[in-house]
Amino acid sequence: MTPPHLSKALLERLFVAASIRRWNDQACPIEFSELDKQAHKAMVVVLLAKHHVGVDWDKLLSYFCFEFLSRVVLTDIKPPIYYELLEQHRSALAAYVWGVFEPEVQGYALFDTFQDYFCNPPKDLESQLLKAAHDYVSAWEFGFIYRFYPEGYGVQDIKDSLDKSLIQHESLLKKVEHLKLLTSMFGQLRFQKRWSQTPRVPPTSVLGHALFVAFCAFLLSFDLKACAAMRLNHFLGGLFHDLPEVLTRDIISPIKHGVAGLDAYLKRLEKRAMQEHILRYVDAKLQEDLRYFTENEFADRCIDPKTQETLEFADPSTLWQRYNHDSYKGVCGRLLKFCDQLSAFLEAKISIKHGVTSGVLESGAKNIQDKYQDICLQGVHLGALFGEFA
Repeated sequence: MTPPHLSKALLERLFVAASIRRWNDQACPIEFSELDKQAHKAMVVVLLAKHHVGVDWDKLLSYFCFEFLSRVVLTDIKPPIYYELLEQHRSALAAYVWGVFEPEVQGYALFDTFQDYFCNPPKDLESQLLKAAHDYVSAWEFGFIYRFYPEGYGVQDIKDSLDKSLIQHESLLKKVEHLKLLTSMFGQLRFQKRWSQTPRVPPTSVLGHALFVAFCAFLLSFDLKACAAMRLNHFLGGLFHDLPEVLTRDIISPIKHGVAGLDAYLKRLEKRAMQEHILRYVDAKLQEDLRYFTENEFADRCIDPKTQETLEFADPSTLWQRYNHDSYKGVCGRLLKFCDQLSAFLEAKISIKHGVTSGVLESGAKNIQDKYQDICLQGVHLGALFGEFA
């Protein structure tokens, strides 16, 4: 068994994004974190991409990862200064960011084009979609600030700049009906905090947690030699797996699993609520996708290309040995569950490391490690990641 290439340093880097406060020079009625911004951006760019023909999803996800990681290093720079620095010192900034991340992403060929992306920024559809999603979510965030303190210094100038950007993206944005409503609905997951029964540093939201799961599942897919369609589905499955919590909020596991029949009842409730409040606002194809990623989200499954029926597998080897091909659009639910639990473990362990602890965090981290530290898939010892934080 070999350990995955996913490093402790990179996992910790993701939690830095949860500590980075956005708009920290403005009077904010609520706190905005970089991790939440990137997660929100990911959801919006998926919406946009699903409504455009010819999107290269491998390219889109690569671009997203590059920008996400670079923002963790450079995000504290005010946007006008940031873009001016890129104009004058793009190569030097790219080299600096790569110097920070290179040791943390060893083993993932995905990042071989990281520097070239920033030195020679593409102007293709994928990059345009990312920029549109970036600006759209920034405008969503800034709407809170503008309504709270419109007379603040520079506030009107920022709003005017964002409005101008949205006009430039209008042809991309207008293809998604109900985009404003859906973006706001997804944004609700920013306000729902994880581990709400105990103090924790940094506090993370359900939305930020979803991106962590998506990012880890996507990278680990390379270790597991998943096909391109499965890698994409692991990202999307991680990103949307908690979407029903927009409607039910984060019901903690001890309650879900400790009350007989409650977990199954909640699943039925989530399914009905998703149809009434979310799926009715998207087209039929996207409805199918969201159902695929939110119903039985931790099941190993694929889609029969002939009948379009979803097939689920109890034997963990079946999916990998027979259906690891793009045409089957497979999802390894066991991998998503592992990443979900890895996120919960790190949420607890990193808070404990910062000196903010409780019995709930300590017992939670221990129980997760005991349960998942021996897990292996495809000859990869995923559970070794827990040992890195022992």
